[in-house]
Amino acid sequence: MKRAIIIPEKCMNCEMCLVETDCPKKAIIRESIEDKPWIDFYRCSGCMKCLGFCKNEGIREVYQPCDGKARSGW
Repeated sequence: MKRAIIIPEKCMNCEMCLVETDCPKKAIIRESIEDKPWIDFYRCSGCMKCLGFCKNEGIREVYQPCDGKARSGW
């Protein structure tokens, strides 16, 4: 299963975070303007559109295979 993760070192915590505003599933959440965004994996569908939204390349795609028991390793 594909998932996006935010790389904290690359996230510049932009005031107008395009990843947060443009995610079609609204899976990117930021509690306040001072906090860096995080991904709600219950909402994230793995579409990876967020990769193109972040101008700082602060999003990375990761792949977690199923553990053989019909469960993802998240």
